[in-house]
Amino acid sequence: MVLLLFRAKIIWIFFLIQLLLLSWDSLAIASSDSNQSSHVQLISSSQKQDSAAKSRLDQSLELINEMDESQHKINLLNNHALSYAELGYLDIANKILEQCLAIARGFEDLELKVTSLTNIAKSYDQIDQKSQAFEILNDVVELATTVIDKSLQGQLLFEISLKYDEIGQEELAQTLLTQSQTVIAASNQPPTEFPFSATPPTFSLGVVGNLHSFRDTAALLGFNFDYSQQWTENDLFVDSSLSLDYDSSRSVNQLRPITYVVSVYRRHLNAKWNFFTEFFNSTNQDLYSSKNDDEDLTIITGVYAGGGLNLWRGDSPSNFLDFQLGFGPRYEFDYIDFKRRRNQVDPTLIFGFLGRNVPLGKVKLNQTFAILPSLSSLENFFIVSDSDLSIPLSAKWSFSNRLFMRYRNEKIFDNNPNLEFVFSTGVDYQF
Repeated sequence: MVLLLFRAKIIWIFFLIQLLLLSWDSLAIASSDSNQSSHVQLISSSQKQDSAAKSRLDQSLELINEMDESQHKINLLNNHALSYAELGYLDIANKILEQCLAIARGFEDLELKVTSLTNIAKSYDQIDQKSQAFEILNDVVELATTVIDKSLQGQLLFEISLKYDEIGQEELAQTLLTQSQTVIAASNQPPTEFPFSATPPTFSLGVVGNLHSFRDTAALLGFNFDYSQQWTENDLFVDSSLSLDYDSSRSVNQLRPITYVVSVYRRHLNAKWNFFTEFFNSTNQDLYSSKNDDEDLTIITGVYAGGGLNLWRGDSPSNFLDFQLGFGPRYEFDYIDFKRRRNQVDPTLIFGFLGRNVPLGKVKLNQTFAILPSLSSLENFFIVSDSDLSIPLSAKWSFSNRLFMRYRNEKIFDNNPNLEFVFSTGVDYQF
């Protein structure tokens, strides 16, 4: 009997243990299901939040795009680009930053343009587009160095150096910082009217061309070359054009060179007066009405020296307008209609106006105007005008429109016109 009771207790204890184990498994399964459900709910909630955030960004972006183009608009677009990037919409962020670049590059105010572009570069860096940020900052440096106000130029260079440091370009940041300190220090020095501050040489290269074809084919391909160098008491300017003219109507010499060169050296005596020497040459710069002009060749070369008076000077000695009065020999050679009709040297006076980088709003004018009478025969005189309007397209590129005119009072050949002109248009790049 006792043995039976003992066995019953053991069975009862074993039953209780099994019951507890089953209850524990049910609780664990219920807990696991509860955790999975909670996790699903969290994922769903996060997606809903991101979707709601993007919807708000889309709505506000539409409002921003309706605003006028300004620095405030760029700041708002920059912030939205970063917000889109945080949500993972990098394509939208890049498109917004490209829109910012287009707006900033359209600003006429250089300070505003530089500040806006540096902020855009920082935004590119924040979305891990470091190469694009670096490229923008390089362009901004070139742009800042064109600012005439040296104090402002130094401030802008300092601002750009901070941006270089923020994107991890410590070496470039230090170089720009040193440059900005030098520029600011120089701007704080009292300006000296004379002697002038020396500047590094500059030169630009341009290309022009045209093509016409109907009964006859005519084409022109040309290059413009300008060079300038400023020292403390003297300077040099070279302005030249070389073209190749093709005309199928000519039976011989269908390809003909056309050249134009003006070179001016000035030795400054003080801020107002200078001594100048000038070299002028033109080859085949004539338009003939005669049909029989296959062998036409015209060369006009003059070397003049005299005194110059400064009428206007800009922020730099290379921006000026001078009146010139000088004297020198002029050589003329004309071979027209298969005959040599002139080959002589005449002593000649020069009354001239020479202007470089004269501002007309945003446009710059380079002007040469001269009256050149021969002392041996006053009826033999020239009036020469060379006008070059340069419209800036960027820090280095410009759109050049040039009109060369010469009035020749004494005709060499009856069918020749007194007035001839050459107009060219093209693009120039300044080195």
